[in-house]
Formats: sequence, C-alpha cells, structure tokens
Amino acid sequence: KSPMMAEQSAPCRGAATADASDTRPRSTSLWSESLQEPTRYNVLAAEPCEGLAQRLQDADPLRFAFRKTVWSKFGDSGMDNIELGGFTPTNRIRKSNVLFLASFHSNDSIMSQFQALVCLCESFVESLTILLPYYPVGTMERVMKEGVVATANTVAVMLSSLPPTGRPLRIMIYDIHTLQNRFYFSGHALADTVTTVPLLLRYINAYTVSPTSEADAVRNPECAIDTIAFPDEGAMKRFGNFFPGFPQIICGKIRAGAKRIVKIHEGDAKGKRILIVDDMVRSGGTICEAAKVMKAAGGKSVTAFCAHAAGRLEDMQKFLRGNPKSGIFDEFIVTTTNPTITAQLPKDDVFVILDILPQLIADLGR
Repeated sequence: KSPMMAEQSAPCRGAATADASDTRPRSTSLWSESLQEPTRYNVLAAEPCEGLAQRLQDADPLRFAFRKTVWSKFGDSGMDNIELGGFTPTNRIRKSNVLFLASFHSNDSIMSQFQALVCLCESFVESLTILLPYYPVGTMERVMKEGVVATANTVAVMLSSLPPTGRPLRIMIYDIHTLQNRFYFSGHALADTVTTVPLLLRYINAYTVSPTSEADAVRNPECAIDTIAFPDEGAMKRFGNFFPGFPQIICGKIRAGAKRIVKIHEGDAKGKRILIVDDMVRSGGTICEAAKVMKAAGGKSVTAFCAHAAGRLEDMQKFLRGNPKSGIFDEFIVTTTNPTITAQLPKDDVFVILDILPQLIADLGR
C-alpha cells in the first residue's frame, strides 16, 4: 500500500490518536521525500467548536488529537476558571503544533478564549493556528465620526498582541467581510483568508437525483443553477471571481425618500435559476428584497447562499417555507462557521447546512 493510500485508510481498532509532540524521525524513503508529511495538531476548542474538534479527530486520528478543555467560572466571583486540555498527566502541548478552534459569539466568550490563547502562547508551542471560522465584528470596519469604535480593528489588534511563539500566528478566517480586514492584523499574527466557496461549488455541481451508484447518476436540469446574483456591488467584488462561466446579476440599493429600494443594475433574470451569493445573513432584509426583484423580473427559481448564519434564530426562521413575506427561496444554503446558530436551525425545510470540516482539513494542508 502506498503512503498516500495508507494515509487515507481508517486506522485499526485501538489505534492511538496523534501525538503532535512526538518528534521521532520519519522514514526517508523515496515516497516520504517526494510527499511532505501532513502537519499533526493538538486540537483545543471553545465550547461551541468541540463537536468540530471531535469530528476532526474522528476523520484523521493520526493527524488530529482533540484535547478537551474545561471551561467554567468561579462560583463566588463569576470569573474564568479554565483548565486547558493536553497538559496533564503528560504535557502534550509543549513543542507541538496547536490548532485552536475559536468562536467569538459573545464578548464574554472572547475574553475567556483570549485568556486561553495567552496561556498557549506562553507554553513553548512549536506553532499556533487559530481557526476563527466567522469573524463577527468584520462588518464594523469603518466609522463615520470620531469616537465610534471600529471593533473589526480592535479585535484584530488584540489577536496581533498575543505573546510571540517564535513563528507567526496563523489566523484562519472564512469569508471575512472585506478583504481589507486582513490588514488590521499585524506583527506576528497573520490572517489567512480562506473561503467556503469550494463547498458551495461542490454542492451546486452535485447530482440532484440520488443514484444507486455514481455511474448511474443523472443531473436534474430543473434544479441546476445557471446564474449567479449578488445583492449589492460589495458582494460582487468579494465573490464575483469565484464563478467564471456563470452569467451574473448585480443588484443595488437606491433611495426613495426614507426607503431603500433594491433594483437590478446589471444582468437578466428572466427564465433563470438564480443563486444569490453573499458573505453573511443577519436580518435578511436585503437578500429577501433582491430575491423578490428577481422573481418579479421573471426568475424561474431563487436560491440563496450566505457563508455565515449571523442573525438571531428568529431572524433565520422567517426564511422557512410558508412565510408569505420572506419564504420565497427554493433553498437557503449556509455553512457551519457559526455553530451557535446553525445547530438550532430547523431541519427538513428550506435550510441546507454545509459542513466546513472537509474544507478545513484541505485548508490546513495548504
């Protein structure tokens, strides 16, 4: 069996999980010289990301070892009482590559995780990669008057101020709101702006009729996406280059008194099966209005994709089928970058939830 085949096969019963602190020399065969061995990680996680951490280990236990952390508070003060995994009874963290799965879903959780990250940086790790799948402050990247805090910048400054570990911190953020957000990170903390679009492309290119085997699969032309749309020019600039070969529709907002009206600026919706693409959905007002405009212009069907389900649960539920005002989408596709919301979304309705796990494994290997 070749090294590549062995790497993809499941481990035997009782196989040990990865020990990322193990520095024993590896084979120097022709295969190992031509194929670089994947980095092995000790994985620590914020509570909402523990499921992802466990699934990483299950997917490749020779590469990922999940070290569970105890996140608690002192009863008398309410302050953090955190015990990081991997330190006892044997310190597996020292001189290892550490992957920390972060979830900045609240101010309190951010502070707790910063305390954990400082401790990791001061633990003589070989490298530290921070996965922050969704950067919730990314939309607050500019201000219109003095005194307003641009939290996209301040949180980036906090991450950039973590103690140095010897090599730059890799901060992986999926579909950051604007690409210029990456320049708020500085010093030894570098933003790696990865994207969930490959997950989307695999989904929309997948067979739409469930076959008994891949050889028997056929595409259902009634369900195929044939046009990509953007609710505003910002979304087009952010994602337009990911969809070569697709006709595109670009919408925009115009003011009509106190109201903002969405209109099609470029492209033709008539008879098209349209996929609206944006980085996140919160209240959903703009993406709903864009869908209505495309339906009114003769669009045959409208599906939405937003990488981040960033709204409150009640905001997301209004997209459910049967809602006369906003239940107008054939499908509403999101990813698991914000598990505090996607874990609560109703099943067997309009929502399609794409798991970031396979994309994360691929991106960690880049």
